[in-house]
Amino acid sequence: MITDAHGNLLTVNRSFSQITGYSEAETQGKNPRFLRSERHDNDFYHIMWRSIQEVGVWQGEIWNRRKNGEIYPEWLTISAVRDAEGQIRNYIGVFSDITWLKQSEEKLEHLAHHDALTNLPNRLLLNSRLEHAIDHARRQSQRIAVLFLDLDRFKNINDSLGHPVGDELLKSIATRLQQRLRDEDTLARLGGDEFIILIEQIGEPQDATIIAARSA
Repeated sequence: MITDAHGNLLTVNRSFSQITGYSEAETQGKNPRFLRSERHDNDFYHIMWRSIQEVGVWQGEIWNRRKNGEIYPEWLTISAVRDAEGQIRNYIGVFSDITWLKQSEEKLEHLAHHDALTNLPNRLLLNSRLEHAIDHARRQSQRIAVLFLDLDRFKNINDSLGHPVGDELLKSIATRLQQRLRDEDTLARLGGDEFIILIEQIGEPQDATIIAARSA
């Protein structure tokens, strides 16, 4: 997209229309701020334009809004075009839709912190939540509890009925355990048939016993 010195659009190409949903005719004379998603505060745009004025270019990730209202991420480069006297005559914006990249990053982030079979938090995410729970409990003078669950004779199921049946059993157990816990508690799978329950904000130590009995 190309604007005049005041930031009003002069022309956009076909890719712009394909990404945003706006035709070239719909953009004529408009300031690109009509694409804003409102995800960024004024400081974000101040820093952007200060860079363009001082350095002549800004590049980074920004969230904008398509014509249909969908908010999407893009990688944007804005360059100032100056004349022989050094005065800005135009701005050129080049961007690409990076929705697929953000989705891939989110998927990898999820896989890194969750068990592939049960979709429960894994050891890495459990450790992070446990550290946070301990710090919060210390500040608020509260109690937490950590329960370790190990399934008896699970190896016999795998050996006699096969691993696919064992996997289905693990998923079923994970679902049943989650249904018996509060939203603020964490159920994690360490691997194999080992599960951990992190219980936060318990009143008395015996409360953990009650939750353990309910989860049995």
